Amino acid sequence: RTMDKKALKAFCRELGLTEVGVSPSHLPVPDPFPEVCPLAAGKGLERYDLTSLLPGCRGAVVILFPYRLEPSSGSNLSCYCQIPDYHPVVREYLEKIAGWMEDQVPGSRQLAIVDTSPLAERDLAVQAGLGFLGDNGCLINGTWGSWCFIGAVLTTQLLEPDRPLEWSCRHCGACARVCPGQCFQGGTYTYRTCKSYLTQKKGELTESEQAVLRKTPLIFGCDECQRVCPHNQQVPETPLAEFRRDRLLRLDRQDLENLTNRQFRERYGSYAFAWRGKKLLLRNLELVEQKEKEQQESQ
Repeated sequence: RTMDKKALKAFCRELGLTEVGVSPSHLPVPDPFPEVCPLAAGKGLERYDLTSLLPGCRGAVVILFPYRLEPSSGSNLSCYCQIPDYHPVVREYLEKIAGWMEDQVPGSRQLAIVDTSPLAERDLAVQAGLGFLGDNGCLINGTWGSWCFIGAVLTTQLLEPDRPLEWSCRHCGACARVCPGQCFQGGTYTYRTCKSYLTQKKGELTESEQAVLRKTPLIFGCDECQRVCPHNQQVPETPLAEFRRDRLLRLDRQDLENLTNRQFRERYGSYAFAWRGKKLLLRNLELVEQKEKEQQESQ
């Protein structure tokens, strides 16, 4: 028995998920092989081989989960950190899809993945025809721009893969010009100077790393390259109710410094920034506050 791909996409649309595609079980391996950020789960060739996670895998159903909300002045958290942690939200959707797929073809095996697997999920989405990679390394979709999370259901079922898109980044240079860490140079991305990475990097930061972190008000993440990308203009807000509730725009020192670690987890554990702990957030706050104080004194 073979599953109907049209019926699968229709089921996803019923859940409010409009961007769905199918990728093959093996992805093209980039040459040269990219340097992988240490925060990523996988480092080697397993990033491009779905059978390394699900033996007998014949492809993946890839789904985009839009999360954009209208920006708010005064926020000091990246957009993806202002909403409830996407990992459990996306996984719940994926498990529903995986269950539906198994009902269609009993005996087949499915595996839901979201962000914490070794797989190169952006490459999965490209091969599934859901977008292209921008110069900033983000997946860019025609409807949601780069404001979307990527989830996938690996399957042993045989599904015809969708075709990658034939359109690509405009190479306008906007992301390179605005990047606080100047990490888009010569057509490559260097994670070491990316502000988003530095806000999550534990331990002492060098003076140059601290300087990058001070350049914008955000204390976790960095939306600068997404904010100026021409493909991200006129992108609608997310229709997903889970990402429209309990929005948290900012964190201040008084919100954090008197909390025990347990209290911090209880209050903020449902947000994506919480996994790095309050000590790192306080470090970032101090650096940003130093910059704001200098600006006030110079006026």
